[in-house]
Amino acid sequence: MSLAIIIGDKSLFYSVLFWRQLFKSILALLLLVSPSFSAGNVPCSVNLIFTNDDYGPAAEYNLTAQVTNRTGRPVIGVSALFFDGGKKLLGNTELDCLNGRPSLNPGSTGQCSGLLQTIDGKMMEKFGTTTWTDIVNFQLKKLDSIVECKIEGFRYKNTN
Repeated sequence: MSLAIIIGDKSLFYSVLFWRQLFKSILALLLLVSPSFSAGNVPCSVNLIFTNDDYGPAAEYNLTAQVTNRTGRPVIGVSALFFDGGKKLLGNTELDCLNGRPSLNPGSTGQCSGLLQTIDGKMMEKFGTTTWTDIVNFQLKKLDSIVECKIEGFRYKNTN
């Protein structure tokens, strides 16, 4: 059907225009409401932090990601799935976006992190320094394969 025929028949022209605009409006609304549109996949990694507990040295593995808040409310945490370089799902966790800082306001970006695992001093006491070190290094190698996180949901700041 040519454009000249559509323009010549005003009712057909306005009908086509109406449906086109309706389709664009629905598509835009779906994209705005979709959680994957508001966050999506972000780079993430595991940091190894050495600390002490009641029994001696401990190793903490923290998953961290830079998150941009594209929602309309202050965010204090996110639910994340984490993947290796081959896009294989390795697990899920909640990342805390506060960590002594203010909430992520709409449009702002900040670090969110969560403790994945702790190898405590009691293990060193039980297995010895060499075995404890081997366990720490083995877990670091395993968790270091995490390269990407998919943000699945948000925990919002209570504004009441």
